[in-house]
Amino acid sequence: MIDPEQLLSQYEGKLAEAQAKSDAIRENLATLQVTERSADGQITVTVNDSGNLVGLQLGQALQRKDGAAVAQDILRTLQAAQSKVANTVQEAMAPLMGADSEAMHMMMDKLRSAQPPPPVEQYVPGGGGGWGPTQSRLGAIEDDGVPPPPQARPQQPPPTRPQPPRRRPAEDDDDDFGNGGFLR
Repeated sequence: MIDPEQLLSQYEGKLAEAQAKSDAIRENLATLQVTERSADGQITVTVNDSGNLVGLQLGQALQRKDGAAVAQDILRTLQAAQSKVANTVQEAMAPLMGADSEAMHMMMDKLRSAQPPPPVEQYVPGGGGGWGPTQSRLGAIEDDGVPPPPQARPQQPPPTRPQPPRRRPAEDDDDDFGNGGFLR
C-alpha cells in the first residue's frame, strides 16, 4: 500500500524542484542581453531577452552624417541584435530546460517568429547610399513601372439637419416597474 505521507513528500519535492528551475530560468532571462555594433563601430545597441532596446550608444563621428542615414544605421544594427536574441536565449536556457525538450521548442518557435531576420549585409561606409525601404503601394506591381492612378476623394454625404432632442415619455402608472421594485 502507498503511504500518503510519502506520496505528499515526493510531490512537494518535485514542486520545490520545479519552482527552483523556474526561478533560475526567470533570473537568466532577466539578465540576458545581446549587444551589437555597427560596421563602422559608431553605433552600439543592446536589447533584452524580448528584443526590446535597452541601450544605445552613438559615436561622435555620427554628428557629421545625414540624420536619415544615421537612423537607418541604428535600425539596421538594432535588427541585427534582435535577430540574435533567439539563439542567445537557446544557449542560455538549454542547460535548464533541456535542449530537445518540448518547452524549449515552443519557446524557440515563439521567439523566432517574433524576431526579425538578420539584416542583409550591404553596409556602405559613411552610411546612406540607397539604404532605406523601397516604396511600394498596395495594388501596384513593382515591375510595371506605371504608377497607379491617384485615388479619388470619397464623396461626403450632404449635411443633414440636426434632429430635435427626443422627449421623455410621460410617466404613467402601468405595470412597467421600470423605476422601482415590483413589491408595493
